[in-house]
Amino acid sequence: MNCESIQRLMYEAVDRTLAPDERRLVDSHLTGCARCRAEMAVLDALIETVETTPPAEPSDAFVANVMARLPAPEPSPRFAPSVVFPRVAFAATLVAAALIWLYRATVAGFVGSLFPVQDMFAPAATVIRDLQAYVQTQVGAVADSLPEPVVTSVDWSSMLLVVTTLAVGYVLVRTAETLGVGNPGMQVGKRP
Repeated sequence: MNCESIQRLMYEAVDRTLAPDERRLVDSHLTGCARCRAEMAVLDALIETVETTPPAEPSDAFVANVMARLPAPEPSPRFAPSVVFPRVAFAATLVAAALIWLYRATVAGFVGSLFPVQDMFAPAATVIRDLQAYVQTQVGAVADSLPEPVVTSVDWSSMLLVVTTLAVGYVLVRTAETLGVGNPGMQVGKRP
């Protein structure tokens, strides 16, 4: 083996234990090569110096000087409320839509028990019912053209409720973004 290969193995021996055959190659080469023995002596002295030298401890003045020169941390713009709020509102809307769809019978029963509220909003309720009837008619026309298993497996009124909830959530998120809700530096009506 040449000196370069042996020296590579000598330096590898610092990080790992050499295999027995590698160790024999290095030992046999070192007996006949003065240059590699000198390199091994330097390497051994370096390792001994590193192992016996105590770690340096910086003085308190040095630490204070370094800390004084560091720039002050700036708040992360990625955690700004104006960025987080719309995403949280959209996630909450998705969760609300899923919960309303899962518990649609309970929600319908609860809304049905709110008799005085329905009287107060009777005109709006009429418009919503008319709109719902129109959408259901249109969806029904499309559903009639679908294969039978699909039509019987989908509750179109609950799907309409989910889509309406998602649409309202989208409008709320866009309104919050437009108004800069959660960002004290923004003015109402101004987009960034």
